[in-house]
Formats: sequence, C-alpha cells, structure tokens
Amino acid sequence: MFLFLAEIKAWLIEQYQSNCVAPVSMLDPDIDVPLERIYVPPSINELKRGQEDRCGGIETDNTSRGEADVSCYKELLHRDGNQINTIYIQGDPGCGKTTFSTKLVLDWCNVHSENIISTKTNIPTMTTSSKETSKETHFSDLDALRDYTFLFFVSLRDYSGSMCNVSQMVEDAIKSNKLPWDDSVWEHKCIVLTDAADEWYHPDLSFPRPCDYACRCGKDRSMPLYLQRKNITNIITARPWKLANRRVSDSLTRMFQISGVANYQTLAENVINVLAEKDGILQKAQQSKCNDFLKKLKNKNMINLMTIPAICVQLVHQFYVGRLMEDSLCAIYMNMLDMHIAKGLHKLQIKDFDTEEICVKEIEHIFGTGKNKYMSANGSLVRSASALAFKTLTDSSKQSSLVFAENTIANHMTKTQLDYLLQTGIITKKKSLALSPQKNIPYMFVHKTIQEFLASMHIAINQTDIEDILKDIQRVNCDGESILDIGQLFIFTCGMCAPVAERMSKHMMDVITSDMKSQLLSISDQEMDLFSTPYLAQRILLGGFIERLANKQPCLQLTLTHISLDDYRRPTIKEIDALNTLIDMNISNITSMDAFYFSNSQQLLNRVQEIISQSRESLSYLRLTDTSHSDLQLDLQGLKLKSLFCATNTVLSNLDCTYMRSCSISLPTPLSEGRILQSMSITGKNITRLHLSWFESIDLLCAALPTLTSLHTLILYGTNLAVTLLSSLPESIRKVVYRDSYVSAQDVKSMVEWSKSRNACVRCVLFGCNIAANETDICNWIKQQDGIDITQCESVPSTIYEDHYRMSISWSTILSK
Repeated sequence: MFLFLAEIKAWLIEQYQSNCVAPVSMLDPDIDVPLERIYVPPSINELKRGQEDRCGGIETDNTSRGEADVSCYKELLHRDGNQINTIYIQGDPGCGKTTFSTKLVLDWCNVHSENIISTKTNIPTMTTSSKETSKETHFSDLDALRDYTFLFFVSLRDYSGSMCNVSQMVEDAIKSNKLPWDDSVWEHKCIVLTDAADEWYHPDLSFPRPCDYACRCGKDRSMPLYLQRKNITNIITARPWKLANRRVSDSLTRMFQISGVANYQTLAENVINVLAEKDGILQKAQQSKCNDFLKKLKNKNMINLMTIPAICVQLVHQFYVGRLMEDSLCAIYMNMLDMHIAKGLHKLQIKDFDTEEICVKEIEHIFGTGKNKYMSANGSLVRSASALAFKTLTDSSKQSSLVFAENTIANHMTKTQLDYLLQTGIITKKKSLALSPQKNIPYMFVHKTIQEFLASMHIAINQTDIEDILKDIQRVNCDGESILDIGQLFIFTCGMCAPVAERMSKHMMDVITSDMKSQLLSISDQEMDLFSTPYLAQRILLGGFIERLANKQPCLQLTLTHISLDDYRRPTIKEIDALNTLIDMNISNITSMDAFYFSNSQQLLNRVQEIISQSRESLSYLRLTDTSHSDLQLDLQGLKLKSLFCATNTVLSNLDCTYMRSCSISLPTPLSEGRILQSMSITGKNITRLHLSWFESIDLLCAALPTLTSLHTLILYGTNLAVTLLSSLPESIRKVVYRDSYVSAQDVKSMVEWSKSRNACVRCVLFGCNIAANETDICNWIKQQDGIDITQCESVPSTIYEDHYRMSISWSTILSK
C-alpha cells in the first residue's frame, strides 16, 4: 500500500477509536464508557419491499414480511457470495441505528489496527474467527470486515444544506485534517457509512456557491449523491419515512430494518452496572438493583418500551436515581429534561437558572402537578428552549433544522440562557464520531427526539397561536417526501395538545391523498408503490393514539383515512385496539385500504367487507393480498376505484372500472380472471396502467385489450404466451414490459418488428426472462435494426433452469423525422 494510503488508514483508526465511546445516558453525557461496556446487539431483519413474488406481484410493500434476523456482518454485506453495493438500514427514533453504526466502525478498527488492544479506549479485541464465535454473539464475525481497506463514516447532519456529494464530504474531511488525498483511494475496497439520511437536506442551489462546487444529483435531490462502484459498499441509515419510496429492485441493493435491541434485559443490566460502579456499589447490590428494575417494569406493563434502546436507557437511569416510572413517552421525556436541568444546577452550584419573570401558572399544566419541580422553577428557560426547538424544526429552508449557528439561537434566547442550556446538556457542541464533525454550525439538541419533544411543548404552551403553529408545520411538511418527518412531533403532541394533534392528523391524510393521486396520474418509468407511505403514517397515528391514552388526555378524534390491515405483522393488543377505534371513527371516509390476510382470517375479511360497504363513496385505492387456499369473496358494489391491486384467491364481484387508472392482478382464480376481464371490457376505457401476473386467460385478455383505449403501460409477469397479445394492444400503448417469462429469439424479433410498426415511440422491456442458451445472440440482431435505440441487453446463466439464460433487454423505437 502506498505510504499516503497507510497514513489515511492509520489516522482513521486513531480518529474512530478515540471517539468510540457511548454516553450511558442522554441525561449524563459525562459518563462516557467504551461502547463494549453497554452495547447489546440489535434485532435486524431484511425487508423485501420492492421485489417481485408470486403472491404480491411487482413493487409490493412487504414492510414487515422480512427474513429471519441478520446476525453477522457477512449476511449483511453479501448476498449469495456477492458484495452488496447499497445497503439501507431504517429504524424508528432511538432504535439504535447510530449505535450500530458506531459498533461497525469500531469492529473495523479492531480488525485493521496493528495494536489489537487500543491504548486509548482499552477495548478488548474480538478478532477471533467467525467459525468460533458466530454462534455465540451477534455480529462477532469481524473477519468479514478484513477485506475492506477503508471505512469512511459520514454524519450527514454535519453536511445538511451545505454539500450533496458523499465522496466530496469524505475528501473534504480528510483534507481538512491536513492529510494527503488522491482519488486512488476509491480503487480500494471501501465501506462508506452515512448516518441519519433523514437529517440531511440538499443545498439550496439558488444561493451562490464556490466556483469548484458542482451538483450532479439530477432531479432526485432527496438523497445525497453516492459513488457507485463494485468495490464500494454504501451503507445508509435513516428513519423509515426517508426510505419509504426508495426502490430496492436489483440484486446489489438491500434494505434492512433495525427494531431495537435483541435483549433489553442485558442492556438494562449493563447500564445499571456502569452507573453503580461510578457510585462504588458492590456487584451483588448491582444485580439486586437490576432485578428490582425488571420486576417493576413488568408490574407496570412497560415491556413494550424497553426494546427501544434510547427509551430503555432513560428508564433505567430514571429508576436508578429514584424517579417515578411512567409508561407515557411525554412523562419519560419530561422527567429526562427535569433531570437535565437538575444536573446543570448542581454543576454550577446555583438554585435556579431563570433570569426573567414568568407566570408559571400559564404553563404549569405542561409540567404536571407536583412533578418536575426543576422545570417548573425554570419556566422561562424551558420556554426559550421550546421556542428554539419548534422554530428550527419548522425552518422552511431545512438547512438549520437540526444544526444551527449561534445567531439563530440569539433570535430565541439570551447568551446567558444558551450557556445554561449547554451546562444542562440539552443543547450541545459535543464532538461526534464523524471525520469532520460540526464543521460550520456547531450547536444542536442532544438528540433529535429531545428537540421534537420540546417543539411539542412549544405547541402546548402556545395554544392561543394554534393557527400560526399549524401553518408553520404544514408549510414545511407539505408533500409525500416530507410529511412523515413530523411523526415523532405528532406522537408527543397527542400526549400534550389534542386540538393540534387532530389537525395534524388530517393534514397528514390530506397530503397522502394528494400524493397518491399525483403518483396515479404521472407517467413514469418507476413502478408505483402507493401503500408504503400510508402504512408508515398509520403506525404514527397508532403511536399517537396510544400516547394519548398513556398521558390521560381527552379523547382524540384523529383522522385516519388510509388504513393497513395485516394479520401477519403481529400487532400488540394496544395497537389492535387503537386501530379498531380509529377505523370506527373514520369508517365512512376511508380513502385507501391495504389488506393482507391468511387462511384463518375470516374475521379480518369481514372487517374488510365492512369497510368497503361503509366507505363506498370515498374508497379509491384498494390492495388485497390473500394467501389462503379457499376462494374468499368480496362485493365491490358501488366503489369508484381509481387503483386496484388484487393478489391470489380473492374473488371480486360487482367490479366497476369506470374511474380506474391502474389495475394490478396477480395469480387470480379462473373465476376472478373472467369477472375482471369482463368488467374491463365494459368499463375500463380509462385504465392507463395494467399489470398482470401469472395470468392464464389469454383469449379473454386478447378480447379485452382493444377496449382499453387509454392504456399506456402493460406489464406482464410470468405469462409465456405474451407475444400473442401484441396485435390486440390499443393505439394508446407506449410501454410493454415482460418479466420472468419464457421467450425465444423469434419472440423477441416479433416484438421488435411490432414496435417498429407503431406510429408512436414505444418502449419495450424484457426483464429476467428465460431464453435458451443458444439464442442469446439476439442482442446483436437488435443492434443491427434501424429505428431502434437499445438501452440494455444483458444475460446471465440461469441458476434454476439448465441450458437457459436470464436475459434483460430494453429498447425504444426512434420515430423518423
């Protein structure tokens, strides 16, 4: 290795190991210990969203229908022995995304460090082979990281609004530390780990930029630009809303969900041990304290909160210092802030922070009667911090939402108050693991959930300004890309301010309705995924409703018009009760429904039929996925559907396609095929997009297609006689896609000749189709044809069928001038 490359690598290891410590609690960031002291492996499973299957067709949203937990780095970084190029890891707030990233960085350091035991952190090495340890500990196969010469950790929060190219971020960080740099770094095997993509926003290009700044992001500016090379693995962490519409459609891209710790008891024990050791408590007493905590947790029925690491740690710390344990998130965070303020006062040896007169009665309902005395006694400081949290979180440019300069803070509080908040740890300038942390704008709240809770407090404190508050929220979160960003703010607001929470829920539903309509009307090469955002929105509303109950707020009339019913996801009893209550509140106004049911789910099917019957005037988007073995029937009488997705055995009656623009049918029964095609033939003239999977009634389809006079896109999956349909397609057709079908060279030639015969530009795609090995030279034939623009022609040996290749071909016709 060149000397300068070795220098960069050595510096990376030193930089990471000196910062790979974990604050035991947000409440006391001064108690920093080696990460290994408290670390507990997370529960991570792979999501299958955006991939084809025989039940769901194309681009399904199987958000929770993943494989078993991933338990080692090899499983995470490779598929079928091949290195993955892009890995998304999503998770709810506080579930452990950043901690897992930190552990991955530390493990890479341990593998590559010449000094196996770091003198800076005294962290024990774990470089035993994967064969010896993989059965004992999650993610202990550190040898899987040995092949990666470099690991670059980038905190995207630090570059929000200032830079959009990740490779430039890395280069900038290296050069800013006066190290040599050369692009040959990227020729080595690398992991580029970018944390918190939901906290990054694209720079505003209307502002002047340095002369060497060039944005190459194209139209999609929702994510930064990543270097795409076979030797580079990009790992991206984010909250689920940020990744809701990411396409995971190729073998070199994967999506995982991290859903908290695998063993919360171990995490609780680790935290108690660290806190107790600091106080000089003996080991036997430590175990006793841990047992008391777990017993109290069970008695209060708060186990559900413990799998979220950030909440688990806070509950342990609050119990340890004798605080009252409550199952309300608002109460937990109120307690946390009260302890922050108490810590700051103790550190400065003063009685209170407030330098201004404030009427405590005006906001005492927020603090709780007789509780949180330090917050009550320092009302003006809390009020200023809350105003700052809300105004930055709803910053219209998004550039100073999470990290902000001192002049931004000055708009909401005095310099003295800022100094006080820094002493409490509520606002921090503490360095992160990033290579070049907080380069331009050093201030931030200690955690985004703290900022969101304080912003919700601002809403509750200022209920007389409810219209202005709602305008600020709606202005910033006004489209399908950003609406779910208010999720945690909404959940806290449900616990503190019901009127605003109700208005926020309606705004979320209105934005989702508008976004679904826009997707439906657009003519795009991307496959539609109408139901991923509604599913995530429902999770948020359920969380808010449950928080309302825990916080003993008045009954919430939340708007839930996009619903997901799924007896696979194993919801908790609280979630089931909350969902049924919200459906009953909104049952005559449901706009979309996504139902996934199994063989023993007659009760769920009855609920689906009830919703259809009650919402005949409003239900426009319907997805039905039935994995049972019996023909279940649904009556769609009176529905004015704009989009229908129906998979497997459900038999539909009284289907009217008059208002329909998109229709997707997968593995239908013969009875369903006949009914659906009959309905299309009579009322389907407005359908622009038709997707059929494993369809057998070719003759009936040939008869129906000419009546679909608006049809733009036809997608056929697993239909081996698809070429016979070409002569039946209407003049409106502009795109034909065959997926996972058997084709011959003659079939492909027929498609090419057909496309050339059209009077309009037509795009044809064969994706993953099986073709005999001796016919793969068809690509050369296509390239020789006039009037054809071929954009892809690839073939790889089939792993299933002998003497066959899986071929992907894409071409468009070129109209003569």
